[in-house]
Amino acid sequence: MEIVVVIAIILFIAYLLCWPIPIDPKGWNPPKAPPYEGRFERRNSLASAEKLWRGKLAGPEATAIKDGYVYTGLTNGNLVCMKIDGEGEPEVLANTGGHPLGLKFDAAGNLIVCDAEKGLVCVSPAGEVSVLSSSVDGRKYSVADDLAIAADGKIYFSDISTKFTMAQASYAIMEDNPDGVLVCYDPAIKASHVALDNLRLANGVAMGPNDDYVLVNETLGFCVTRLWLKGPKAGQRDTFVSNLPGGPDNITFNGKDTYWVALAFPRYPHLEALAPQPFLKKLMMRLPRFLAPVPDFFQGPHLPTYGLFVGVDMNGNITHFMDAHGGDIGMVTSVLEYAGHLYLGGLGSDFIARVPVPAPV
Repeated sequence: MEIVVVIAIILFIAYLLCWPIPIDPKGWNPPKAPPYEGRFERRNSLASAEKLWRGKLAGPEATAIKDGYVYTGLTNGNLVCMKIDGEGEPEVLANTGGHPLGLKFDAAGNLIVCDAEKGLVCVSPAGEVSVLSSSVDGRKYSVADDLAIAADGKIYFSDISTKFTMAQASYAIMEDNPDGVLVCYDPAIKASHVALDNLRLANGVAMGPNDDYVLVNETLGFCVTRLWLKGPKAGQRDTFVSNLPGGPDNITFNGKDTYWVALAFPRYPHLEALAPQPFLKKLMMRLPRFLAPVPDFFQGPHLPTYGLFVGVDMNGNITHFMDAHGGDIGMVTSVLEYAGHLYLGGLGSDFIARVPVPAPV
């Protein structure tokens, strides 16, 4: 009997140490989360936001505005447009056959789209869909997420992870490794290359003034990283904004003085405490969830959240903070400024929210 018990214990230990799991975390030390007080005090400042086309949109992650219309992509693959005054029904421009996320218009009036399943997609004004790039270095994109277009036509876009797809987003968050990349597609030669790697869940992308640099958000790094494209620093990377009060999603530039950074979720210090403990993460993946010391580790993108975003000046200083809690604005995934208002996309929303441009904090 004692031998059976010993064997059972050995097998259980072997299971805890060796059973295959889908994640292989490496461990790192995130910056200490800033408290929600002072300039980040929760004021529920988005409570009065308009909710445009409510119930008529499913997961409008990002927006683009052109000729009096708001464009967005939906979870069913549709790209739709609506009159910016909020009147009328959404009109379907095209269906990508996948899941459109970030989108921008190019100089020729084509809508360039990051599709989580198809890659980088072009939609003509007539609604014709073509795939510009579906892979880089022989690897199919996992989740093409957001893009920015330089004046020379080059398209910079993010691939969230080289390992996990959108359906596996929870694993990407649990693993928390720097597997994201920034890709550059050159339409002149119809080819892509990795412009920047080692990104901790690569997300929103924006060009800097005069295309001197390109910015890319690291959602799980809580920062905005800059890749210099011109000047003496060309090819170098640095941190443009560090230690954000949430996980950054998309980023847009208002063309003047502000970058708007959507924060998909607030900071969770007790979860971030797991980041330097890859062994504990692996153990929890093998244990029944009710025995996990941090059970909400398994919730991934389904963690309780509230809406928030920041404005950032040209030097990377946070100038604005807006939030919503206790209501139905949560998981803000994009913020776009147009004609004195901000248009907020939300991957989990059925509307696009609109608020006046706020005063600095």
